[in-house]
Amino acid sequence: MGAVKTAAARIFDLAETEEEVCRLEKAINHEIMYLAAIAQSELVKPADGWDQFGR
Repeated sequence: MGAVKTAAARIFDLAETEEEVCRLEKAINHEIMYLAAIAQSELVKPADGWDQFGR
């Protein structure tokens, strides 16, 4: 978590306004949720993989 906090602080240092901070925060959250969804799907993926219908 320390690496995440450090990276976030470095990113927010680039912002000059509150609006920029909010946009950066939204982008970071979106990326984290996307990567988390991929990681979660890998944990429940069937041994033979997903079929063409996502089952």
